[in-house]
Amino acid sequence: MGNGCTSNKIRPRLNTMYGESIITNTTDQKLATANPIKVKTFVIVLPKQAYADLNNLNNENNCQLTMYDRELIARCWRQHIITKKPDIFHKTMLRCIEASPKLNEIIACGRYCYRDLRKWPKLNKICQAQFKFYERLIYELNMDEQKMLDSCIKLGETHAGYARFGMKPHFLDIYQQQFLGLIACIEFESSKERKETVVAFGRLCSFIINAFINAYAVKRSELKEQERAINNT
Repeated sequence: MGNGCTSNKIRPRLNTMYGESIITNTTDQKLATANPIKVKTFVIVLPKQAYADLNNLNNENNCQLTMYDRELIARCWRQHIITKKPDIFHKTMLRCIEASPKLNEIIACGRYCYRDLRKWPKLNKICQAQFKFYERLIYELNMDEQKMLDSCIKLGETHAGYARFGMKPHFLDIYQQQFLGLIACIEFESSKERKETVVAFGRLCSFIINAFINAYAVKRSELKEQERAINNT
């Protein structure tokens, strides 16, 4: 698997996902539940150069973090996410479900769709796990690529088991889009810092997702082979 990067043909260019803004909805929208809740979305318009830098993430080195990227990510995590945005992963997941309601069924493992997503224990547990996962990558592993790769491979292998409920790797692109949109909403000291931090987190997300996709595909293939072997006995 090398450094966890995959062919850039797997992932769409970021401007294809973002268009002219990070998130395109401009009004409060309601999730289609029995007790609907409002999920705020925002229009985030970055400088043109930011779009160019984001698009450059699509090249062969899109998941290679620089030392400066690591500094920006650690600073943002310490100064903004821990203290001001500890719910960033919960908001990310709510937006992902809004963008693709199928995720609700996947999280529920096809059994039911929880009515009030804000109070869904399983979703809350998943979001807490995401927070701890990123925090571990940033502080415990110091964003060392080989150490992160091992963790991301395990994550991909674990999620391969959810394919029977409709889990698809392309959902991760929705996740990245919404997560980076929320990073861009943070009040940084300058537009330059915002742009650079979004790009840095974009590289980190690309690393995680590409390693995840590779591991997911390999594990999924193994599971299919096991299923065929059982059916042939």
